[in-house]
Amino acid sequence: MRRLALILTLGLAGHSAESPKTCGAASSSPDDVVQAQVDAYNAHDVDRFASCYADDVTLKSLAGDRPDVKGIEALKTTYKFLTTAPKEFGVEVVKRVVNGPIVVYLERVHGRAANSTAPTDSSVVYEVRNGKIVSAWFPPRQ
Repeated sequence: MRRLALILTLGLAGHSAESPKTCGAASSSPDDVVQAQVDAYNAHDVDRFASCYADDVTLKSLAGDRPDVKGIEALKTTYKFLTTAPKEFGVEVVKRVVNGPIVVYLERVHGRAANSTAPTDSSVVYEVRNGKIVSAWFPPRQ
C-alpha cells in the first residue's frame, strides 16, 4: 500500500501545467501523451485533443450506458461539445498510475452547471502505443 501511495505521489509531483506534452511521437511517454490530451481537453481544442488518438481508436464505457466510440471521426463528433463548453469546464488529474503502455487517471470534473447531478470524479484507463491513445475504457462511476 505504501508503494502505491509513493507511486501516486511521484506521478503527481512529476507533472506541472508548464511542462510541454506532445502526441504522436513514438518516443513520447504514455503518460505525456495522456496528459497532452487532458491539456487539449481543458483548452477545448478538439483537433489537438483528437491528435492524441490513433485513427482507429476505440473508447468503451464499461458500464454499458453509452455506445462505443470507434475511429477518429466519431471521437471528434463525440467531443465536439467542448467547443461550446464554458471556459471553466475541464478536468483535473487527481491520481495517476502508469504501467508500461497503460495509464490510469482519476479525473475530477470542474466547471459544470450548478444543478448538475453527474458525479464529479471518474476513472479512465488508457492504452498508448506509438505515441497515440489506441483505447480508452471508462469504468462505472457508481
